[in-house]
Amino acid sequence: MAAALKDCYSPSFVQQLGLLCQHQDPAFQLSAFHAYVLTDDWPELELKQRMRRISTGLGLHLTQPYAAALAVVLQVARQFSGLPGLVFPDFVEVYGLEQPTLSIPALGELTRYSSSEFAIRPYLLRYPELVLPQLLLWAQSPDLHQRRLASEGARPRLPWGLALKNYQQDPSALLPLLEQLKADPEPYVQRSVANHLNDISKDHPQLVLDLAARWLNHSAVTNWILRHALRGLLKQANPQALLLFGITPVALTAKLSLSSPSASASQPLHFQISLAGSAPPCQLRLEYRIGYLKKNGKLSFKVFQWAKPKWQGQPLQLARQQAFVDLTTRKHYPGQHQLEIWLNGHCVAQQAFELR
Repeated sequence: MAAALKDCYSPSFVQQLGLLCQHQDPAFQLSAFHAYVLTDDWPELELKQRMRRISTGLGLHLTQPYAAALAVVLQVARQFSGLPGLVFPDFVEVYGLEQPTLSIPALGELTRYSSSEFAIRPYLLRYPELVLPQLLLWAQSPDLHQRRLASEGARPRLPWGLALKNYQQDPSALLPLLEQLKADPEPYVQRSVANHLNDISKDHPQLVLDLAARWLNHSAVTNWILRHALRGLLKQANPQALLLFGITPVALTAKLSLSSPSASASQPLHFQISLAGSAPPCQLRLEYRIGYLKKNGKLSFKVFQWAKPKWQGQPLQLARQQAFVDLTTRKHYPGQHQLEIWLNGHCVAQQAFELR
């Protein structure tokens, strides 16, 4: 997680949280809570480490039984939203797993202020007979945050979340949730459904392709969800995924030209593609792939979306540039790299270039 995100859990947040807990529960050990959370290593802790430190501190210093402590947490959580509010579902994850009949409804309430997408996952693994029916109810909720939780909390490969390996192996129990949400009016929910399907496609591509064929043209919303859900398969030039969106092989000639045979951190790679031919009018999907030279001397390709023009029988020229500044997620190594141009799922031009 980005280092800046952890600052949402600042010392002032901890102090405010402690005061609110003491207001709800006069027996709350305020000084001990501050001392437990804000130790010397606090500045070095990352976001989820800080979150867990705070939620554990709440559990240790709310001295009442879990049901009463949960009631305090539910009251205090109303004062927070967004990222800081994740600490409250985390409390339920840490301290409530043995009392699911209290904890699962609490997660449904807490998600309205933040998100219970991480905290619901241990419950889904341990109590599927309780959680799956509840997710279906949340999928029909008038509250968009609960509807999103029905999808996001059950994603098999949720980033930063506990992996749901049994649902990676067999996601069939999750499909009724997605069916319920396939035309949800809220973009926040739509993105979750698309990402959920993209997760499933990594292990069961044919299942998602068959589902997409059934859902296609159900609504404009559903079509957007499907296009976003199949982005991984589209980048892989899966023929069935391309065909679903009317992308078929097209007989055009392609000429690739580079403004310079080399690039650097201070000089992006400028390139241009010219398309010509006598193909009938059709939809084009143009991508480029950079083969990055890795430390081990091999190339690792990354796909970039370029354009989706309509072919109308007239020559097309499109230009692009690609920067090579080091990122936290990618370090560049000098040497020969590769540029490939892909048109409607097929490589139509390629050229090597030198990164200085």
